[in-house]
Amino acid sequence: MKTRNMAMVWIGVLLFGIVAGANAAEVQKYVWGSGPMGGLWRIGVGAAVQLINEEYKDKYFYTAAASGGGIENVRRMIGGEFDTTWAHTNVMQEAVTGTGLFDGQKPFKDMRVMIFMGDQAVCVVAQAKSSIKSFSDLAGKKVNVGAPGGIGVLLAKSMFKALGIEDQVKMSFLNPEGAAQGVKDGHIDAALAPGSPFTPSFVELARSTPIRLIEPTKTEEDKIEKGLPYMELKLIAPNTAPGEGSDKPRKAFFWGQYWVARTGMPDQAVYDALKITQEPKNREMLTKVMKLWGESGPVFTPVAKMGIPLHPGAIRYWQEKGVKLPPEMLK
Repeated sequence: MKTRNMAMVWIGVLLFGIVAGANAAEVQKYVWGSGPMGGLWRIGVGAAVQLINEEYKDKYFYTAAASGGGIENVRRMIGGEFDTTWAHTNVMQEAVTGTGLFDGQKPFKDMRVMIFMGDQAVCVVAQAKSSIKSFSDLAGKKVNVGAPGGIGVLLAKSMFKALGIEDQVKMSFLNPEGAAQGVKDGHIDAALAPGSPFTPSFVELARSTPIRLIEPTKTEEDKIEKGLPYMELKLIAPNTAPGEGSDKPRKAFFWGQYWVARTGMPDQAVYDALKITQEPKNREMLTKVMKLWGESGPVFTPVAKMGIPLHPGAIRYWQEKGVKLPPEMLK
C-alpha cells in the first residue's frame, strides 16, 4: 500500500510538472494598436510586430491592429482592446486628465510610457498647380482631414479654429490612400497629412503628381502657436521630402508621440519589446521602413510634465542603458 501511495505521489508530481511546463511555454499574446491602412503608423508598427514575432516566436505573438489613428488608439487602450500603442502628447494629456476629447470621462491612470517615438509634421498638401499657397487659402476649399477617430481630425479642427476658418473649410474624412487619390483626381483641393514629414501615400503621389506643401504665413504661425501650445514650428530639411521647393527648407508644425502600454502588460514583455526594437541592427532595419524608429529614444521631459509614469519594464531597460530618468516618472 505504501509503495502504491508513493507511486501515486510521484505520478502527481510528474503530471504537475508537465502542466506547469506547458503553461510556462504558452505564448503570450498582445494587441498593438497601429493606424489606418496606408498610414505611417500602420507600416511602422507592422514591421516591429513582424520582428518581435520572429525573434520571440516561442514567447510572444503580437497582432498589429488597424485603427483610425491616434485618438482611436487611446480610446481602445482605455477600453482594454489594445495592450500597447502609439499616442500623441496632446491626446495622452487629455486622456489622463479626463479633459478635451475625454471630457466627462474618468481620468485614465493605467497608461505607462515606454519610449519617445519622434515628432511628426502636420503637413497640408495640394497639387503644385493649385491656387492654395497659405493656410488661410483653405477657406471655402474641400480639405481631407483624415479618417474618423484619427489624430488628423482633431489637429485640423484645432488649427482651423485657431486660424478663424473652422466654419469655412469643407472637411472630408478619408484615409491616407483615399486622400492622396482624391488630391490626384482633383476631387479634394488639399489634404492634411500628418507624417514624417509625409505619409507614404503622399510620397507615392509625388512620384506621379507635382505637389506642394502649404506653409504658414507669419500671422498664421502666431495664431496656431497661441491656440495649440503643443505645436512647434520647425523646418523640414532640404531634399528630405518630396514636393515643390524640396531643395529648400520648408516650414511645418510638429508635435510629439510616444509608445505606451497599459499597466497590466507584464514588465518582461515591455522590456523585451524595447530591447529587440532598440538593438542596433534591428533599429537600423526598422528605420528604413519608418523614419520615426530612427528618432526613437529616452526623451521623456514632455510626458514627465504631464505626470505620466514610465512602465516598470521600461524603467529597467533604460536604467540598464545608463539613462538618467526623470524622478517623477519612476512612481
